[in-house]
Amino acid sequence: MDSDRFLRELPELFDDFPHSEHPRDRRFEPVLEVENLASENVLALLNLAASCLGPGEAYVEVGVYHGASLIAAMLGNEQQRFVAVDSFVLRDGSPANVEANIERFGLSPPDLLVGDVFELVPEGALDGAPVGVWYYDAAHDYHSQVEGLRIAEPLLVPGALLVVDDTDWADVERALDDYLAAQSRARRLLTIEGKDRGFPQWWEGMQVLLWDG
Repeated sequence: MDSDRFLRELPELFDDFPHSEHPRDRRFEPVLEVENLASENVLALLNLAASCLGPGEAYVEVGVYHGASLIAAMLGNEQQRFVAVDSFVLRDGSPANVEANIERFGLSPPDLLVGDVFELVPEGALDGAPVGVWYYDAAHDYHSQVEGLRIAEPLLVPGALLVVDDTDWADVERALDDYLAAQSRARRLLTIEGKDRGFPQWWEGMQVLLWDG
């Protein structure tokens, strides 16, 4: 995973990072037609992260909903490996909806794992998939947020990015602080504030952690 390239190129995607209302490249705007919980800026960040994967590394997204963020990550990165994990208990999400939306954008299906990530990963569902990007956007209560990072650790390659959404929320922010205080092999690479702190173009905020391995 080329985390240096990610950090270097992220500001270049915008006219005025992180203040820009949208990235310079507007190809993510149509993706927002898929029911989603994101923004163009978030989608651009995920796409860049996926483009920085090393050979054989995987982008893993936990919490797929209807697939908008997954589609955005895949655009132009079709050579990479993508794995999506979701129990599809949120509203009307379903594997069929995700697959149909991905097909609509002319993309090849990712590896789609249906079930609880806290059961699937310990059971070995992701064994053999060295992870360069772990995007966690599932349950954001304190316990789930901490465990949603911990379960990824055995799968992460050195330099992997752990991307977390909705970091303006108190439980998420506290969980990340406590996780980093207890885990010396991870460090905070980037914090972007969300709408509650004056940056609605970044939805509910994001943080990116770096796994030093």
